[in-house]
Amino acid sequence: MFQTHGNVQIKLESLEGESYNDTEDLDKFGKGREMYYFTGHSSLDIFLEKIGQLLFPMGTYCICCGKYIDITRTYCICDQCMDAINWGFIYIDKEEEMKEAGRTGELDSVLSCMVYGLHSRQLVFDLKYNKRTYLARPLGMIMADRLLNDESLGDLVDRIDYVVPVPLHPSKFRTRGFNQADLISRELVKRIKENCPAKKELRCLSGALLRARSTQAQRSVTGGERFLNLEGAFSVDPGYAEKLKGAVILLVDDIFTTGATADRCAGQLKASGAAEVHFLSLATGNYYLKGSFRPRGSEDFLKESSFT
Repeated sequence: MFQTHGNVQIKLESLEGESYNDTEDLDKFGKGREMYYFTGHSSLDIFLEKIGQLLFPMGTYCICCGKYIDITRTYCICDQCMDAINWGFIYIDKEEEMKEAGRTGELDSVLSCMVYGLHSRQLVFDLKYNKRTYLARPLGMIMADRLLNDESLGDLVDRIDYVVPVPLHPSKFRTRGFNQADLISRELVKRIKENCPAKKELRCLSGALLRARSTQAQRSVTGGERFLNLEGAFSVDPGYAEKLKGAVILLVDDIFTTGATADRCAGQLKASGAAEVHFLSLATGNYYLKGSFRPRGSEDFLKESSFT
């Protein structure tokens, strides 16, 4: 259960400098989406989740705080939690970040949906560690709407050839039973195809990237060490090499922090011939983020955001 947050009704600045109300911005982001229960990948998962659906049907309880809601709530999130989350057409200023770091990166752009904080952390932890795989559907829908409703992206969605999830090492996959990035990616692709007739052939290449070696958990090492920790950690399945040649790839994961994981993955994809690699996450706590509806430095940004 989370602490109580009041409704946020403050005037904010957009990327273009125009003022607007954050409630109106949530309408732009995507609202009134009907939700259905997501089922897992094994027979046992499907059985257990169908039982769960009977007891706790999707759209009955807020996926953040557990409060009772009705099916009209956007992404199965109650109004209170919707107001508390720092949403935005968020992107990472890679030019500024690379200049400060004194290195070059492999990613062509980095996009996210919300600032990492109490609510996004709860959603990610529930999916990854509490095995609530049904959350992949609303999270995938949130991320798809982030792409579909941001006019500043131009023709990026039209140009994306494949969606590729960040992989797990086989040992971690066996322990967890699923790759959360893969589940989210599949739902994201489904959402895009439903809303873009021209993208009916869009595919999720779940096996394109491989985790070549197990590494120390990224959260246990410092920013600079994260890049060294992942050296040689990823590779591309040779069977996908032909598909990747000249392709525009959307790389997907749940969280973007320093970008070490995404950068290493992008490097392998480009080494196999990918023309562009763009990254999309649910949430980010990166210092160079821009485009949040509550700007960095505002009282509400600091109050609602929790960085790790």
